[in-house]
Amino acid sequence: MMKKGNLLLLSASLEIMLIICIALANLNPTPILYALFYNLLYGLVFSFLVPLYYLHREKGSPASIGIKKLGVRQWMVLAGFVAFSVGGQLIPKIAAGEPIPFHLLPMGILPLIMTTFFEEFLFRGFIQGRIEQQFGWLPAILISGLLFSLYHLGYPGFRTWEDILLLFAVGLGFAAAYKLSGNNLIVSYFVNLPNAFVTYLLKYHQFPTMTFHSVLAAVITLILMALILVLRNHVQKGLKA
Repeated sequence: MMKKGNLLLLSASLEIMLIICIALANLNPTPILYALFYNLLYGLVFSFLVPLYYLHREKGSPASIGIKKLGVRQWMVLAGFVAFSVGGQLIPKIAAGEPIPFHLLPMGILPLIMTTFFEEFLFRGFIQGRIEQQFGWLPAILISGLLFSLYHLGYPGFRTWEDILLLFAVGLGFAAAYKLSGNNLIVSYFVNLPNAFVTYLLKYHQFPTMTFHSVLAAVITLILMALILVLRNHVQKGLKA
């Protein structure tokens, strides 16, 4: 098990690297540079491979990062949080007769699927679970929510106190869903994802522009993640044989 000081240092270092990579991706968002800093460095390296490396060192199972089966409890938590987060955003807009730009969603589906996975894998599955082991569930929820909110400083559209405070509240919700579900990563991921879709539709001007290139980069990144996971499982089976 990682020491408390090392765990906090690693969490803070990853947070800083995420902010830097996302900021650089948006500084000159040409397709190649954006894919380099966002998909490769922010995503595959710091949000995925680094946690996976420490998981390998700990000889941790998928369950140690929250990859578990869904039971009745998990489905109830998932349904409750999705209804609250999605309904809380859409119902007032629909009741007020405000148009919802659903036509924007298709271009954002794959990039948001990818980004949401990185967020949940790192902030919930890796960081929150280990913080909880060392410091308890309440500090874990608070730290997970805080890191989730502050990493958005890398995005130019979310650099206001109001947005960061709102994202802190949202991050606490995702962290609470993770804890209430029995630290189930699948639940927190599918709580986050519909919220990401709706937030994008309502605040698309704050998000990086979704284009064909961003969709293509997301597809390639998702394929690489799947290949890495398959390779890791193959290696693990070989070590056990």
